[in-house]
Amino acid sequence: MDKFSDFNERCVQLFKSINEYHAAGFSNRKIGKLLGTSRTTVAKYIGGDFESLCKKTIRSGLDEYHDYIVKSLKAGMSRKDIYRNVVAMGFSGKQTGAYDYMNKLIAHYGIEISLYWSTSADAIQKQKRIQEYDYITRTALFKYLWMNADLMPEHREYIYKEYPQLCELNACVKEFRQIFETGRMPLLYLFIERYKLSDIKPLSVFAKGLGNDIEAIENAVSSNLSNGFVEGVVNKLKTNKRIMYGRCSRGLLSAKMMYSPNTS
Repeated sequence: MDKFSDFNERCVQLFKSINEYHAAGFSNRKIGKLLGTSRTTVAKYIGGDFESLCKKTIRSGLDEYHDYIVKSLKAGMSRKDIYRNVVAMGFSGKQTGAYDYMNKLIAHYGIEISLYWSTSADAIQKQKRIQEYDYITRTALFKYLWMNADLMPEHREYIYKEYPQLCELNACVKEFRQIFETGRMPLLYLFIERYKLSDIKPLSVFAKGLGNDIEAIENAVSSNLSNGFVEGVVNKLKTNKRIMYGRCSRGLLSAKMMYSPNTS
């Protein structure tokens, strides 16, 4: 069984620093002040055994299950299932300590795991096969279209080739933003007329909706005014109402929500 021992970096640094200051002639008290440690620790590290002072270990009640745990982690089993199994084998420790032990094993052996993988071995192997391919996630695609996030050139070329409607969708988003950035009405009218005839039904429905409510849309484009403040206040009022639901009278609800100029 692997003894799973290593050296604690902090202890190694402390050991070296203490012995360097000691060799330079500093007193134990002075060394303690310089390194922020006690004289007892300084005395222990001066001339002490390096391995016994600096060795790091995670030995615990799970030691006897060490090989099984490592093998299971490498096979892709979840920590939860491993904990259940070692408990069935006789382990009586807490789940938190077992997880901590397994996390250290994962870091020590460089085991690749995903906390969100299924506990099914077949599902894990399927996930590993998927990761062998170069692909773009739906989230990345939405960020590219809506938030101007970058895409790899080969990804961009592929999605435009396989899904040409995304090119029109990307142009639609950019044109719609340009309308509000510039405040130009002709752009709005051109946008509506162009996308009313779009083969992408949601875009067509959206453009027709703009045309049906053209007066409000024109005001939104031309004016810097916004109802954001009003909507924010309404949201606060509704939050208060829902918090009080079923517990307070209507009078108290009115008192909390209605503004009274005579109160300080």
